[in-house]
Amino acid sequence: MLKHVKLSGRVEDFNGNPLEGATVRLDNHRFTPVVEVLTDENGCYEIEAEPGLYHDIFICKDYGVHNLEYWAWDIPLFEDRVINARIDGLEIYSLRAFRVKYYGIKQVMLYFRPMSLAKGKQFKEDKSLLEGPIINIAPELHKEDIEVRIEGVPSTIYAVNKVLESAGENQHIYAYLVHVSHEPDLNYNQYHRIDLTLTDRDTHEKGEGTVFWKETEVI
Repeated sequence: MLKHVKLSGRVEDFNGNPLEGATVRLDNHRFTPVVEVLTDENGCYEIEAEPGLYHDIFICKDYGVHNLEYWAWDIPLFEDRVINARIDGLEIYSLRAFRVKYYGIKQVMLYFRPMSLAKGKQFKEDKSLLEGPIINIAPELHKEDIEVRIEGVPSTIYAVNKVLESAGENQHIYAYLVHVSHEPDLNYNQYHRIDLTLTDRDTHEKGEGTVFWKETEVI
């Protein structure tokens, strides 16, 4: 078995400009950093780690000023892997995937909590916004604002559902449940990369996120 594997990539803004000095952090399931590095002048990073399934990778620069984070979840780092990232004002947090148990179309459900830097700044300026029943820092998303790629192949967006998620006692935030197609066949017990890109048509912010998902075969 390999003693170490390499995780590498490039961090850019959405205009293709490399971001030097961005933080790239590989976390365990307690959100404790396993390795943390900074990108070089070309926006590139390289991490060596023990082989394993890692909880997430966090990437950001100028957090809360110009950008929010890029997250990739459930990273199967059993061999060398490349994860490139683009960051801007949208964050896609806690991206999950699952398959609804019916057949006839190739489909996957995605669940995630998007957050907008522009809207978050409004809450910092007006603390009274934090006192309402809904802390509304999510973009208003439509099919046209969402791009999904499974193993690099674009998906069709079937349905977009805005849902409430608890944010503590008597308060909620918005999350999304998005039903998408998958064109490549999904093999049981094999991780598949799902990339999500969002655009906020009101603020013109963008964001990306990734999850590695596999479905366990049952009898």
